[in-house]
Amino acid sequence: MDQKTNKEVSKIEKIYAKGRRREYKIRNQLLKEGFDIVQRSAGSHSPIDIFAISNIDRKILFVQVKPEHFTEAEKRKLLDELGYLNGKFEVEFVIR
Repeated sequence: MDQKTNKEVSKIEKIYAKGRRREYKIRNQLLKEGFDIVQRSAGSHSPIDIFAISNIDRKILFVQVKPEHFTEAEKRKLLDELGYLNGKFEVEFVIR
């Protein structure tokens, strides 16, 4: 029983590590593209895995990182669910 549990844990750890590597790859790509601030929200379980800010373009990008085998139908469904994140927002910088 314990051996099976260890295998399951090992599989979960491998999946997490693969996702983390993909997030860092995308993070590094965004930095190369000229985004000034790029931050992972590791372990947050939120719809936003990475956010990036470009001072030149005055743009904020929210990224949900998914595996390469994520289908177009799955992407459309997720975009339908989280589409409210697109558009104009009032942004305020505060220090607390």
